[in-house]
Amino acid sequence: MESEQLTTGRRRRLHKGLGLLCGLVVAFVIGESAVRVLDLPPRPLPRLAAGYYELSPNRLLKFRYRAGTLPEDIAEPGDHLGFRINSAGFRDVEHEVINSDGRHRIVVLGDSITAGVGVSDPEAVFTRRLERLLNASQGVRSCEVINLGVGGYHTLQETETLRVSGLEYRPDHVVVAFCVNDLAWDSDGQVLEELRNQLPPEQQSVLLRGWRSSGLVDFVVSQSRLGFFVYHRFNRLDGFLDLEWRRESRSGHVGTPLRLGLEQLESLAAEGGFRCHLFLVPAFDRPFDEYAHADLHHRVREQAARWRGLAVVDLLEGFGEQELEASDLSHDGLHPNRAGHEILATLIHRHLEPIVTDGVLEVRSR
Repeated sequence: MESEQLTTGRRRRLHKGLGLLCGLVVAFVIGESAVRVLDLPPRPLPRLAAGYYELSPNRLLKFRYRAGTLPEDIAEPGDHLGFRINSAGFRDVEHEVINSDGRHRIVVLGDSITAGVGVSDPEAVFTRRLERLLNASQGVRSCEVINLGVGGYHTLQETETLRVSGLEYRPDHVVVAFCVNDLAWDSDGQVLEELRNQLPPEQQSVLLRGWRSSGLVDFVVSQSRLGFFVYHRFNRLDGFLDLEWRRESRSGHVGTPLRLGLEQLESLAAEGGFRCHLFLVPAFDRPFDEYAHADLHHRVREQAARWRGLAVVDLLEGFGEQELEASDLSHDGLHPNRAGHEILATLIHRHLEPIVTDGVLEVRSR
């Protein structure tokens, strides 16, 4: 009798457990379906087109664009439609290293926003628009804007790009376009993982695994729209900033890639004599009057203020003054579309134009 009672109790607990598990599964399926059908923001970004990339021997850069890559070379370009990579390895026109015409040079660093992901016409990218706006201004020396943006880079990789590829142009100004995912070590659009997987198993070293964690949370966030929605909708980035600013990363550095990148930028500026400008580009996932990352912008401005000689310009207010809504300026909530790039160029020009006029510019000796 006692044995039968124990067996009955176990069955009841088993039935309750199975019922709870089935309920959780049904709730998950309903939630996953609702998020997908309603397409609730924030939305996961598509992977960057790995065909445009190659592994870099530089341990900080990890990867880079393949120099000379043309649109017809890529079977599945994705958001990189229309990308043409120049001989220096960037999505831009060709630039001579020697500034024989004495033009005012502005080097622009950034990630996929600066590279113009989602904008097929290279002349519509904000860097090309900015060059035309500056050259149309009265009293401004002839300007050359050099785009060194690489999709998937964070700020430390961007300033390392300046060190290895940008300093040879001897810029007068360096512009850094910051976006909200530049605080993360693993915001590479999974390019590094795809490039690593193309290697033979014996060559897939730990060094090439990058900074991405392989934990359960990362798996759920990457595979489930519901998981992505919950994680990014309720995860506060300002707390993340507090933590990441102190933590030791797998690459052996302490702090965020933004902090380390700005430290390197300050050092390079002191050596090269150029002026630096950090532009905070907002996300476009919600209306600007409901902007979710205002605290993050504030924290970044506070932290960046410690670096002397770095001009910090928050473009959130400028975008908020536009007649177009945030949803009209981006196709995915992060990357500006053609209209977004036009506004971005105008706002950056508003800041730079007074600085590069003949009456204000201090021409350093060459």
